[in-house]
Amino acid sequence: MKRLMGGMGLACLLGTAAVAGGPVLREQVRVKVDGVVERWRLEWRSTPALECFESSGAVSCGCEGFAYAERGDLELVRLRPGKPPERVPLTPLFENLAMKVDEPKAMLRRWAPREGDDEIHPDKLMGVLGRRKSLRAMELGDYDHDGQAREFVLQTNAFICGLREAVLIGYDRRDGRVRALGTAEHPEKPLVLEPETWAELLKSKQVERVEMECGDHGSEIRDVMRVSADDKGLHATLDRYPCTDDEDGVGERESSKAL
Repeated sequence: MKRLMGGMGLACLLGTAAVAGGPVLREQVRVKVDGVVERWRLEWRSTPALECFESSGAVSCGCEGFAYAERGDLELVRLRPGKPPERVPLTPLFENLAMKVDEPKAMLRRWAPREGDDEIHPDKLMGVLGRRKSLRAMELGDYDHDGQAREFVLQTNAFICGLREAVLIGYDRRDGRVRALGTAEHPEKPLVLEPETWAELLKSKQVERVEMECGDHGSEIRDVMRVSADDKGLHATLDRYPCTDDEDGVGERESSKAL
């Protein structure tokens, strides 16, 4: 992993707010909530650093899903007609980030790596990326299947190669606030799933997906995540099965935990 460029070089890409040292707008979307159009903004509290720039061109395990990334203190600012701004700190959601350098910081992918990037001279890479399309972090969808697209997936970690964690940021039907959503059973605790599991939930109200397979990174268990959405909210259960040497490969379920 390599931190790359700060100060004026990065400010040229991020705009005048970065030069002034104030909040830096990452992106903004319009969200319709019960017929009212709101604006949601992702803002860095100050100019972000750049992370996950690999000199070899390869992406390390801790940077999967992040490269090429911005890193800093991140907030979601919710703007509603006739209401004061609602500020939602997102940095605490990254407290378990595997590639943590010092104190917790948020990470967002800004540009997607491409084949041949390793052949670009490091001094020219930022110029190339400046002409490349910036990826959106707030891709809204109806993940809780209530008929309104007002949630987006935020990756918060990448650790063992091929394993990533993400939460769902959106409108909470319980109190009308915006936050990292939990389940109906444990609403105060953000539900953490693999990004691929969230993608399956967007397509279907009921999802069953193996998140850890026998033998994957030496695992001796199979983790099966079952997620659903109904009028009460989200529900998730993690079932664990011991790996065996028989034909089926797994034994009887040894535990089931409602998340």
